[in-house]
Amino acid sequence: MASVNTTATHKFVIVLNEKSPVGKLLSATGQLAMSLHSEATQEQRENMGFIPFLNPLGDNLITVSMCSFVVLKGTSNQLLTLYSTARGQAVLSAIFTSTMSFNGIEEDLILKTANTPLMETEPYGVGLYGPVNELNPLTKKFSVFK
Repeated sequence: MASVNTTATHKFVIVLNEKSPVGKLLSATGQLAMSLHSEATQEQRENMGFIPFLNPLGDNLITVSMCSFVVLKGTSNQLLTLYSTARGQAVLSAIFTSTMSFNGIEEDLILKTANTPLMETEPYGVGLYGPVNELNPLTKKFSVFK
């Protein structure tokens, strides 16, 4: 039987905008996590080490990564800087912004995002995945989201 690896060499980090509405942040967290998995290479997916959690009947209740999943908080400017730095260092990363969030108004969010400079959006969150020793320097200034 597999066990959660407490000595994982890789981790997931989500940094959320401390000023954004909680509902937007919850949505952003899910979207960022799915994006990181979707955009990962085969090698990165193997390092994510997903394992199933089964009930007594053998049904899979959930599949969880052996890597830690850390949620931190920061400001809009910090999130934009983090995303830019991560991309510059070729770290697997994603950003979820106000242009990607449905506000109850019929709108083309893809077109809206494509036509809005990133600096003019409200970033709700940035997601990162990679080796612990690469992510720690990028995220050391952020505090835990409570």
